[in-house]
Amino acid sequence: MKLTFLNLKKINFYLILILSIFLSNPVHAYAGPGVAIGAIIVFLTVIITFFASFFISIFNFLKNNLFKNKNKQKIKEKSKNKKN
Repeated sequence: MKLTFLNLKKINFYLILILSIFLSNPVHAYAGPGVAIGAIIVFLTVIITFFASFFISIFNFLKNNLFKNKNKQKIKEKSKNKKN
């Protein structure tokens, strides 16, 4: 195998990746309950937003179709009245 610059970059990347996985130290950090509450609020916001947009799109679809039908009926009635 011919060692080129790109092959050396790949070898260095994999070597650093393996060493960082096996020689890593534990992180002693405390996030606290505030982070968990914030994560729950973000999760609930995303879920509520998804369902709200879903129901709004269904409502707009139904509203537009109902108004189109009513407008068509009004136009037909006006055209019948003009003919009489």
